[in-house]
Amino acid sequence: MHSNNKNTSPRDLNLPDTSKKRTSSAALTPPHNSKNRFSPLLNLQDTGETNNTTENDSTQQPQVRPKIPPIYVYNISDYENFHTSLDNITFDNFSIVNTKSALKINLNSIDDYRTATKHFDETEIEYHTYQLPENKQLSVVIRNLPVNITEACIYNELQELKFEVASVTRLQNQFKSPIPIVAVLLSKSSTEIFSLNRLLHCIVIVEPRKPSKDIPQCTNCQRFSHTKKFCHLPSRCVKCAGDHHYSQCQKPTDVPPKCVNCNSDHPANYRGCTFYKEISRTKNKNKTSTNPSHGKNHTNTIPHANTQNTHSNQDNTNMHYTYASACNSNSNNNNYRGKSAKSTDNDNDFMKTLLPLINTFVTQLMQKIIQNLPVIINSLNLNTNGAP
Repeated sequence: MHSNNKNTSPRDLNLPDTSKKRTSSAALTPPHNSKNRFSPLLNLQDTGETNNTTENDSTQQPQVRPKIPPIYVYNISDYENFHTSLDNITFDNFSIVNTKSALKINLNSIDDYRTATKHFDETEIEYHTYQLPENKQLSVVIRNLPVNITEACIYNELQELKFEVASVTRLQNQFKSPIPIVAVLLSKSSTEIFSLNRLLHCIVIVEPRKPSKDIPQCTNCQRFSHTKKFCHLPSRCVKCAGDHHYSQCQKPTDVPPKCVNCNSDHPANYRGCTFYKEISRTKNKNKTSTNPSHGKNHTNTIPHANTQNTHSNQDNTNMHYTYASACNSNSNNNNYRGKSAKSTDNDNDFMKTLLPLINTFVTQLMQKIIQNLPVIINSLNLNTNGAP
C-alpha cells in the first residue's frame, strides 16, 4: 500500500496541475458586464468639475464694458424738443444731468454716442465731449534729438521705419526755446517704438509721455476741462474776450487784454486768474474727499504702560488721578504752550523792531568816528610830542 502511494502521480489522481501560471484572466474567464453602483456619483463629480471650470473661465474673463465719454450740451432753450429728438435717434437708455452751465448726457453705447454727436453737428447744437477710448493714440516722447532736426525729418524717418505716426511736435522750455525732446503721436499698435534706441544715427530714449497735472483749457472757447479737438462751441478770443478766434483779433497793443472768464485785465490763459484758481481749488478738494488717506493722519497714539518701579506715595497720587484732573492738566499744558508761543512771538517782534534801530545807531556812530578821525589823530600826536 505504501509503495503504491509513493508512485502515484497527480495525473493519476485527477488533480489540477498547478505547475503552470495563469498568464491571462481573459482567456480563462468569460467576459462579464457588471454595473458600477457608484457611477452616478462619478457623473455628478464630473459635471461639477466641468461646471466649476466653466464658472472659473467666465470669472477669469469678464466682459469689459467700454467707457462712453459724456457729452456736454449748451444753450438748450426748448428742452422738450431736444429730449424727444435725442430719444428718437438712440437705441439704449441714457441719462441727463443738469450742471451749472450745461446738460451732461451719459449714453450707454458707442453707436448712440456717434449718432448723437452726428445729430448735434447737423443741427448745430453747441457741445463739447471727449475722445473715445478706442480712438486714443499712443503718446511718447523721444529724447536726445538735436534741435536742428526738423519735425518733418523726424516724421519721415519714423514713417520709413514702418511706424504709424500721426504727428511730431518739438517741445519748448519756459522761454519758448526748442529743446532736444519731441512728442510723437502714434497708433495704439505701435508699441514697438519703445525698443527704438537709434533714430537718424542719434542715440535716443523713448518714454511714454506723462500727462500734465494742469487742468486742460480749450484754445477755441477758453473754457476748461476739455480741448479744442473735441470742442463744438463758438470761438472766444483769449486776448479781448470777443466772439472770434484769437487769430482774427484786431486789438491794439496799447489796449489791455480782457479775460473772458473773470473779466479782469489779463489774457484768458493766465494761470493767476481767479476763475482758474477757483476750479483748481475745487478739483483738489474733490481729490482729498475721494482719497481721505492722503489727508490727515488718523492714527491713534496709545500711551505705553509705565513699567518703572515707583515709590508708594507716587502710587497713591496716581490712584487719585481722575479724568477731570487729566483734562485740567491738559488744558494747563495747552495754556502754557500757548503762552510760551505768544511770548516767543513777542520776543521776535521786539527783536525785529530793535534791529533796525541798532543798525542805524552803529552806522551813525561809524560816520561820526570817520569824520572826526583826523582830529583824533592830531590830538594823539600832540599828546605824544608834548610828553616829557
